[in-house]
Amino acid sequence: MPNFFVPLIDNTDQEPAYQEMARLYGAGIPAPGDRVYSISWRHNGTLWTATVGEELRGVETVTKGRGRTRKEIEVPRSTSDTVLAIFPGLPFIIAHDNRSRVWNTPIYAGNPSSVVRFTS
Repeated sequence: MPNFFVPLIDNTDQEPAYQEMARLYGAGIPAPGDRVYSISWRHNGTLWTATVGEELRGVETVTKGRGRTRKEIEVPRSTSDTVLAIFPGLPFIIAHDNRSRVWNTPIYAGNPSSVVRFTS
């Protein structure tokens, strides 16, 4: 995993930008070893993954056919929203640039199936 960073922000302004996002969204500021790099969570039948610095992506399982012809197909999903920060808690709070206007800002992701932290 990479070291902690905030995408689209100059190196000297990383920590103030992170703290300002936490304040804006009502999130606590986690200790450096507890900062989240990536999470996966399920929303409306799609398994979404948010990774700091990357666009949101997901996989939806769609059922086609009936009886013997029934198949489950995995359909990739994505949006053009870049993840800026992920704050741990219940729910997890995902800050993003809202480029696609698909998701609310921030995204509240409860009970993630996977959590990956930055390297300390």
